[in-house]
Amino acid sequence: MVNVAVNVLAELGKATWLTTRAVGYETALEGVRQSIGFYSQSIATEEQSDEPDTDAIELRRAEQLAWAKRAQDLTPLDTSATESIGRDADKLLAESEDDEGSDDDAQGG
Repeated sequence: MVNVAVNVLAELGKATWLTTRAVGYETALEGVRQSIGFYSQSIATEEQSDEPDTDAIELRRAEQLAWAKRAQDLTPLDTSATESIGRDADKLLAESEDDEGSDDDAQGG
């Protein structure tokens, strides 16, 4: 077998978006990944409970799929979607942190 290096990027050309849009896009994708991870943790916690709520688990899986779909549909040129995803991820993760703080307070931590 012959191993030949092929430059798969050579014909892509120059990006048509600004660096700030690229950074916003990557930030939005990170928000999606963290949101999916949030639901993964929530699902795992529910599955490990004494009496798992299967409806809640299915709802959280649906939320994961919705976040994944948003990432698939996103492009660096769609600034409003990028900003919307960022806001939504920040809100979800902030609520998660607030819930964790409540748990710590209840446990004396």
